[in-house]
Order: sequence, then structure tokens, then C-alpha cells
Amino acid sequence: MKRYRNGLAMKSRSKQQNSTNAQPQHLTFAVLLLFTCTFITTAQSAPAITFQKKTYDFGEIIAGDTAVCLFSFTNSGDSTLKILDMRTTCACAIADLEKKTYEPHENGIIKAVFYSTGRKGNITKSVFITTNIKENRVVRLAITGHVKKTWKCEPEKVDFGEIGDRTILIDTVAISTESIDSIQVDSIITEPEQLKVTMLKHDKSSVQLKVLVETTGIKWRFIGVIRFYSNMPEARKIIIPVYARVSEEDAGE
Repeated sequence: MKRYRNGLAMKSRSKQQNSTNAQPQHLTFAVLLLFTCTFITTAQSAPAITFQKKTYDFGEIIAGDTAVCLFSFTNSGDSTLKILDMRTTCACAIADLEKKTYEPHENGIIKAVFYSTGRKGNITKSVFITTNIKENRVVRLAITGHVKKTWKCEPEKVDFGEIGDRTILIDTVAISTESIDSIQVDSIITEPEQLKVTMLKHDKSSVQLKVLVETTGIKWRFIGVIRFYSNMPEARKIIIPVYARVSEEDAGE
């Protein structure tokens, strides 16, 4: 009996030791498994932004009109998307949106507005969107279209060149439009006082101006400006520069 009891005691101690040795191994495996799962979950959890289209073509507009461009997007990731910044490449365009955070699968719209005043021809402007996405942090959107100029000013500037011995300089400027039935001239303002403008012709679609510069008192060069105000919606104010210069020989006398 004594030997049997001693044998039981030895087996019992052996089981306890094995159990004690196994506990750190199980604990280590559990911690490693938890860390791995956390790492995988963190690595897979990220926002993403998907646009229906990254280029908006507003077509053809008349100079002076405004084009509104809408870019629809979705947070196609599985964590919160944040819009950190929006900027455009030109002061003629601005971008805005209702809010800056979007949950997974939530939709949003970026509204870009293009102002065509002073622009003409084919247009390409960019909008850069900065997000909290680690990869492809900055997204570029493009605004394209054509601005049609429906009025003309010929010439767009008056350059008399060298004055020489001329005391009076005379030229003509023609302004025409296709956007309205009749041009209404509101006012014509000139400066400086040596520059004078009179109207030679005025019909429904065009105006012809006589430009006159008195050269008396000009010592080196002349710089003037004509401000033409009318009812043309895309060009209510037309600025026409006027230049002249004294020759180097005359300027030295």
C-alpha cells in the first residue's frame, strides 16, 4: 500500500507540473492569436473613395455664364472617410460640399462652380481633393468645356506706335455682338484727358468708335484706357488700352 500511495503521489505531482508548464504556452498562443486578429482587422479597415466620374464636361457656354459641375462619390471602404482639403488651380473655380466625414457606403457630392467671365476657348481646370486615405491621398478632378465669346472688339488694343511729328493720332475701334438683338451703350469713359472718343456708327449689332489722342505734352510715352459700358451680358465692361511712344531722338531733345 505504501508503494501504491507513493506512486499515486508521484503521478499527481507529474500532472500538476505538466499542467503548470502548459498554461504559459496556451496564454502565449492566445495573446498571439488576439494580436494577429487585431492586426488583420486594422489592416483591412480603411476608407476608400470612388467617383462616378472624375471629369465633368459642361459643354459650351457663353462668356460670362456660370457652369455648375457635380462630382458624385461613395465611401467604398469600411471605415470613416474624411475630406481634409479641397483646392482649385484657378480663382475662376471654387469647390464645396455639405460635410467632411462619410461613413462606409455613404454617398456625397462635391459641387464645383466655374465662372467664365474673362475666359474663352477650350477650358480645363483641376480640383484637388485631399482625404485621410493613406494610399492615393490626393484625388484630381477635372472640369472641361468650351467658352464661346459672342462679342468682338477690333482691335482689342490701339497702338499708335511712334508719334513722330504728329500732333493728333486717330484710329477706329469696332465692337460687335451676336448675343443680343441691339447694343445699348451705357457710357464711354476715357483717361487721361489727351484721349478722346466719339461714336462714328451705332446700329443694332455693332458700334464704331473714333479714337483720338492729342500728343502735345507727351515727353516719352502715352498710356491711356477706354472703358466701354453696354448691355451685353457677357461683356458689360470692355477695356481697350491705348498706347503711343515718342521716338528716342525726339525724347532726347
